[in-house]
Amino acid sequence: MLPWWGWLLLWGVLVVGGATWIGLRARTTWRIATALTAEVDRAGRLVAEALADPTEPHEDIVAMTPALAQDPREVRELYRRHRVAAAERRRVRRAARRPPWARVD
Repeated sequence: MLPWWGWLLLWGVLVVGGATWIGLRARTTWRIATALTAEVDRAGRLVAEALADPTEPHEDIVAMTPALAQDPREVRELYRRHRVAAAERRRVRRAARRPPWARVD
């Protein structure tokens, strides 16, 4: 059994520890909320710019015809080219991360 000052010390540590944990959680939540607010503001500005002049084409929107409206041979060839390009990019990335002793030059 603890003496009276032991119980006081134990409860003091529990209260301070709990307050610290709640403070850290509140700080993390505040940082997430401010980051979310900044992102929502940025998205709002982008939407406002898009709505200000709807006749101006945006560069990030690529007008492509859907695959259903294209010739299947062309779609298949485009798919194959993308797969080959992706495999090459993956090969280059993996070669760059390979340790020097395992590189084949």
